[in-house]
Amino acid sequence: MLYESLVILAAASATLAATPQGFQPATEATLFVSYGGSAAANGGNVLEKAVTQTAPTVGTPSKLDGTSFAVLMMDLDIPTNNPPATGTLLHWMQTGLTQSTTATAINTTTGSMSAFLLQNSKNQTAFAAYLGPAPPARVPLSHRYTQILVDTSNASTNSLKVLQTAASNRSNFNAMSVLTQAGLANKVLAANFFNVTNSTTASTSGGSTSSTGADSVASPTQTFVPAGAVSQRASGMLLAIGLVAAVFISL
Repeated sequence: MLYESLVILAAASATLAATPQGFQPATEATLFVSYGGSAAANGGNVLEKAVTQTAPTVGTPSKLDGTSFAVLMMDLDIPTNNPPATGTLLHWMQTGLTQSTTATAINTTTGSMSAFLLQNSKNQTAFAAYLGPAPPARVPLSHRYTQILVDTSNASTNSLKVLQTAASNRSNFNAMSVLTQAGLANKVLAANFFNVTNSTTASTSGGSTSSTGADSVASPTQTFVPAGAVSQRASGMLLAIGLVAAVFISL
């Protein structure tokens, strides 16, 4: 019984936010993301690289009001020549998504859940085709991959053009800046993030930009320092320790 309580408390402490600490635009609304039977649960759980190489299934727990949506996925931990500073890389930008009118039951590693799925029903070409996570053997070895859902129901032709133009340069992608320029910064409806880790020995040597798989960039013009992630995970651990202590005291 005690063991089950500790597991529940640890799981609860891991689910801190829908977006990583420091990421903008932030949201607490959950975006369901699943790679086959592997759920990318909120809070940055770790997935195997092999299961993340094709675009995931995405959805929301409840039906949304909009008629058109876009999904953006970014790596926030691209290695640079100046660690611990990191760059970003756009992994996916798919517009023209519509939502199913009925919920679908999905069986995953975290259990069964019901979600209203987002689908590319019109077969629109992605502004940025999906790239599977591929952290290189450089610091940081563990990368956070963030997905955000944007309501584009009333987006103008110019707004979509801004997104398309920004997607042509994946390196150092700044979601807040791009969405602000497109007039969509306040249209983020839900989000999720997960981790993929390279288990090899890390190197701090330089690397080259790649938009075809390897998540590395040599000299970013916009950086995202992962200290926020460390702080967020540490806060989760402290919360879990405090809750565990409370359980023991009450026994």
